[in-house]
Amino acid sequence: MATSRSDPAPSLRKDGRSAVPGQPPFRRLLIANRGEIAVRVIRACRELGIETVAVFSDADADAVHTRMADRSERIGPAAAADSYLSIDAVIDAARRSGAEAIHPGYGFLSENAAFARAVEQAGMAFVGPPPETLASLGDKLAARRSVAAAGVPIVPGLLVPLVAAADGSVPVEDLAAVGFPAMIKAAAGGGGRGMRRVDRLDEIGPAVRSAGREAAAAFGDGTLYLERLIAPARHVELQLLGDRHGNLAVLGERECSVQ
Repeated sequence: MATSRSDPAPSLRKDGRSAVPGQPPFRRLLIANRGEIAVRVIRACRELGIETVAVFSDADADAVHTRMADRSERIGPAAAADSYLSIDAVIDAARRSGAEAIHPGYGFLSENAAFARAVEQAGMAFVGPPPETLASLGDKLAARRSVAAAGVPIVPGLLVPLVAAADGSVPVEDLAAVGFPAMIKAAAGGGGRGMRRVDRLDEIGPAVRSAGREAAAAFGDGTLYLERLIAPARHVELQLLGDRHGNLAVLGERECSVQ
């Protein structure tokens, strides 16, 4: 289920990247995502003259991104855990398609250090931060510990995972110090997934189980932590873009409060 461009391929170095000035850095790129995210990457690649490879689960066999790409590769059944969150399935699809790079989009495996490392070990380029950066920042708990160790003030909360016991109870050590209302958050999360507000101690058990299931389904990791809810507040991000040569661009602020 594939089509190929008729454009001549650029001259490539041993690592698969273009050695010709003005040519795109890769001839073929696999997008390890779906839907609107994948469509945006496909459009950008078309502007750059890069062939695209879409991946799809059985639920997305006829999806827009599957039909838009130059080539499509099935990676498993409908469940995300068996397809879009399967590192082995994505790497195998990239090898079959001859992709030289993998773009993770956002969500799914985009902040997974093990995935970035697997891509590099397979001889392909990972379009994103290096594994070491993802390991320290993609895991929100690890990021909290790193920032706290650097002496930067952080929102009051736990620096260890919040785990629900088999009987439905949760450890209460240090929870009183965090205070309420509080937010349960996914350590591997983003975009509001795996988050629950709790106003009392007895709400934590059910919220942990619910948020953990959602986080595991969305990110393949159900690890949670707890921090104080800051209200009223705005969610404002600074967008930074850097490269392997040490160049850094500040793209401005992004208002994310609607999430």
